Amino acid sequence: MGNSKTVYDAVVVGSGACGGWACKQLTEAGLRVLVLEAGRGLRADKALWIMHRLRQTLLRYHTESDTRRKERQQIQSTTFAWPFHPHAFVDDVDNPYTTPEGQPFTWIRARQVGGRTSVRAHGRQFYRLSDFDFKAGSRDGQGPDWPLTLADLAPHYETVERWMGIRGNTDGLPNLPDSIFAEPIPLTPAELRLKERVERRWPDRRVVARRTASAPVTMPAALKTGRLTLRTHAVVNQILHDAKTGRVTGVSYLDAESGKSYEAHGRIVVLAAGTIESARLLLHSRSSAFPDGLANSSGLVGRNLMDHTYLLGIEAKMNLPPEQQRKEHSWAYIPQFRNVTTREQGFVRGYGVQVFTFDDNCHFVPFGEMVPRAENRVTLSPTVKDRWGIPAAHIECKHSANEVKMVEDSVAACQEMMKEAGFTVERVNDTMSTPGMAIHEVGTARMGTDPKTSVLNAHNQSWDVPNLFVTDGSCFPSQGSQNPTLTMMAITVRACAYMVRELKAGRL
Repeated sequence: MGNSKTVYDAVVVGSGACGGWACKQLTEAGLRVLVLEAGRGLRADKALWIMHRLRQTLLRYHTESDTRRKERQQIQSTTFAWPFHPHAFVDDVDNPYTTPEGQPFTWIRARQVGGRTSVRAHGRQFYRLSDFDFKAGSRDGQGPDWPLTLADLAPHYETVERWMGIRGNTDGLPNLPDSIFAEPIPLTPAELRLKERVERRWPDRRVVARRTASAPVTMPAALKTGRLTLRTHAVVNQILHDAKTGRVTGVSYLDAESGKSYEAHGRIVVLAAGTIESARLLLHSRSSAFPDGLANSSGLVGRNLMDHTYLLGIEAKMNLPPEQQRKEHSWAYIPQFRNVTTREQGFVRGYGVQVFTFDDNCHFVPFGEMVPRAENRVTLSPTVKDRWGIPAAHIECKHSANEVKMVEDSVAACQEMMKEAGFTVERVNDTMSTPGMAIHEVGTARMGTDPKTSVLNAHNQSWDVPNLFVTDGSCFPSQGSQNPTLTMMAITVRACAYMVRELKAGRL
């Protein structure tokens, strides 16, 4: 490593879904890029994965029974994917965070090339947002509109979708825009039965096939250009800012294993470390010019944290004849139907329902939108630091009465749809999980049209620092009810096109 005098065209922080796309787009446009990843590389992960599988197969090892591992990963072990890929997740002892007493938040983190999308057992459901989502604030007054439209984002959605080879069906739903699909997904007999009966009873509800693809790990494509330098085990500490020029010059980082400190320099910095981690880095990058955190003249860095409402769901037997049952797991989706064509009494926004079927079993899992609220926020702990001496994130996030009423409605609606389909409801999990459990957190550095009420402009560029970009879920002004990753990636592609134009024009 070392403090090289090299000045890259771009320094990218994080190699997950967004950081990976930034590396791919920028290097393919001819830029020299350095990406800093706090975790391990793909080869190291593959070796650990093989060892994990061998232990499971030959030694009958069960991750859930590994007391020492669970002690080190008390929070990470609560997610469904942890037993399948435990080494992908962070060590909670080395990477602490704090919450107010009696107000928990479950922060699930994967530190490795590819981020959370490279975790085996990741859900890999990819849905577009629509103008229905982008203009939600205009309808109900609960937060701002996005500073862009579906037309602005559609070409970049298409770039991501074509590269990933997303599979799904053309459904023609205005509030769930169709992607560019590589191939269709046939519905199973169980899903067809559910679709026929639900849509017959409620014409405003639809049952569609999932939209899915393999993990979007773009780093190999970026490395093939020969213009990417990848440094793993690089824990970024601060973003470096030059008060004289008003621009960032790079970042300082620590080697995760030795603890040694280094600097990396670039013409632009792209922050894609994740919604909470990016806010933490901005807040920690204080200076005389930005005493409350870098790019934080609005005071909104860290505020408006959102995560989908989530509960373990409603389980049922489908009462299918044996010839219609399928051993393999299948997924379907019921897009938002509340507050779409009519206005509900008691809550704004809505929820989508993920439908899982196998054998004669059915599981409905509703994900609901959390409205943005300034008091849901990330700050820095004044006392707790991580293994490398960096102040830990302090996360304050709780559900409002709006989310509680929405979840109550979703539990009732899921049961009525199951019963209409002839299913027998066997278990109702109606307790809302703590915020964070949906693992869809967004919103801590939102984009907008006014520097006083947003952190970024419509191209993910800091209003305060023109060569600083934040392209992960931090930029979301509102959440929508769909899984957010496809939109994060498309936004990153759009932002990178803007960066390349601005660099070539000499404005960055």
